[in-house]
Amino acid sequence: MELAVSLAAEAKLAEPGCPCAATVGFHSLGRKLLFQAERRYAEFDGRRLVLRPELTRGLPAQGFTAMTFFGDWPASAWAQLREDGSWDSGHTQGALYRWEKDRWRRVRATAADEQVGPWYRGDGSVGAIVHSFNGEYSARSVFTSLDPRSRGVVPKLARGADGGQRLLVVASVALASGHLFVLGLDPKTPRQDIPTVERFTPGQETGALEALPLPPQSPPRLEWHSLAARSPADVYVAGVFADPPEHLGPTVSYLAHWNGATWSLLDVPQGLWAPEISVAEDGTLWILSDTSDANPAPPHTFTSQLLRRAPSGDWAQVRLRAPSGVTTADMILSHIFVHGSAIWLTGFTEAQRDRVLVWTTAPVDATLTISP
Repeated sequence: MELAVSLAAEAKLAEPGCPCAATVGFHSLGRKLLFQAERRYAEFDGRRLVLRPELTRGLPAQGFTAMTFFGDWPASAWAQLREDGSWDSGHTQGALYRWEKDRWRRVRATAADEQVGPWYRGDGSVGAIVHSFNGEYSARSVFTSLDPRSRGVVPKLARGADGGQRLLVVASVALASGHLFVLGLDPKTPRQDIPTVERFTPGQETGALEALPLPPQSPPRLEWHSLAARSPADVYVAGVFADPPEHLGPTVSYLAHWNGATWSLLDVPQGLWAPEISVAEDGTLWILSDTSDANPAPPHTFTSQLLRRAPSGDWAQVRLRAPSGVTTADMILSHIFVHGSAIWLTGFTEAQRDRVLVWTTAPVDATLTISP
């Protein structure tokens, strides 16, 4: 099928290379949608993307590419930003900032392995879940309140028999309602890590640990995970089962769904590689995936596919149709983001990896050009 889109922006990167999430991407602050291209930020004003140089006020001259934005603009807007010019999210010095009146205020430094994610408390206040990633997972993730006025319960992740954190956390997603879903691996045996979700409801100190259903005869480990939630009763986990660390042998594409009562396996097209999932307001699931070209090892060249799962359960492979025509086969889609009722995507070609195009299903009356 074809998806009608408009070209919202064309950005030239100062540093040629893969337009990864550290330097190019979308950020949501309540109703405010930001697009980031390295150290430049644009806001969608309802009809077009507009550069907002004022969004860098209070930031250091070096760095300030985003690891995450969260909260609600402008009253409780937070950001974890890099301060050393590095794009590598696993080896970078950064800091946590809060927007105050007309500029960012530095709250505290963050460690090289530290990633801060949102935890919405359900009472209107904003907290954070802080992950300490050591490679692929965090063996120490803690909740912290960011609002000194809030006196609510601070949740704690489940502990194992050794007293340490039970799950090796790989991702978390928070809803404004106060519900939080933490995806991790429960190391049951040396050869089998069970994908598990710890599900928190507002006001509860402890969560519910729920092992995800496994496909029959799957490889031992779920890798390249993605977690997305539309509501407390509509949550998805996607990934690829593989045999680490060499990833030799077959892989199995994976998709599980939480309906508010149980987790269930869903049919999913095989051949996914590093899937990124988003859920639209109408319940449509979008999966953006690399393709491995029948090579079990990670691909050295980029290819991509965009898949759509309708609320009915029907799958379709999607091509983008802009006013200039259908995007060509050499266009590699790199990110997908749902904001409100609109879909946003970025893409590039192997020949011009420093030129990023931004498409959207939202009505757009002009294309923003962003220079290095």
